Amino acid sequence: MPGLLKGRWLKMELTAQEYLRHKYNRAKVEGLKAEKDQLSPHDSAFSPYNLPLTDEEFVNQWVEVSGDDVINFLNENFNLETNIFKWKDKPNLKINFASTLGGNLPVIFTSNHYDFLIMEAILNGRRELRKYPATVNAFTISAKSENIYRHRLILLNRAPYSNVSADKLNLTVDQWLEKSHILRLNHEIAHYETLRIFGGMKNHALDEILADAMGQLAAFDHFDIDRQKLFFGLENDHCNGRLTFYCQTVKSEERKIVYKAVNDVLPILADQINKDQTHFNLLCLLACNSILDILNWRS
Repeated sequence: MPGLLKGRWLKMELTAQEYLRHKYNRAKVEGLKAEKDQLSPHDSAFSPYNLPLTDEEFVNQWVEVSGDDVINFLNENFNLETNIFKWKDKPNLKINFASTLGGNLPVIFTSNHYDFLIMEAILNGRRELRKYPATVNAFTISAKSENIYRHRLILLNRAPYSNVSADKLNLTVDQWLEKSHILRLNHEIAHYETLRIFGGMKNHALDEILADAMGQLAAFDHFDIDRQKLFFGLENDHCNGRLTFYCQTVKSEERKIVYKAVNDVLPILADQINKDQTHFNLLCLLACNSILDILNWRS
């Protein structure tokens, strides 16, 4: 979930058509082209692009640690106020790195929602917790705290993805928690890759389809339409779940148009997502075509 810490909602209300036109500019990718003498045989998956990108400068200030060492590292290295809160589960705190097309990125893991809220407050320089719902368990953060200002990192909590119960997917609780972890991590990685390669990321249905597609492929090895509708809380032109959050900029009387468009676009995309192709090519396909563009593929 990129939204809250990475960008602001537009003040104006959009029509459904305006909203559904959102896409990223493929021309930005052309700036990533490498000279032929810079390419080596292992670059074939991205050729002719110079990927993955070089790590952002702040990345080398972070290290992989776990348990109490996470608290100590944040306090001693960045002077963050980690000891003003009462942590629920310090032993299961962890920092490691995710490898992405946008370079390596620090990832902080928590094992319960309260510690997740503490960590979000600390990274953003606050002494009070915000009451995010239990369904919110991931952020791609641009930190606000003074000593890590604009450090980008992923914050993840271990919880069922999209607040969907394991029985709805015919999985055990433990199986679903593990798949949720994989799905959530790869979802946030996709947002970061979109940001670094295409220059932006948004609280938008297109961005969420892209990120969930990458998450589903990592967790389940394929993209499933019904599973995606379950994650979105979507049924035809009705929605009672996560997708509603990403449509708040749309005029209220036109949101059903967006829900119906997303419902109709998923079957068209499923075949494309499940094709054997590189991660980079799929990222470009999903980022650089609007929902309206994709709906026109069937005509």
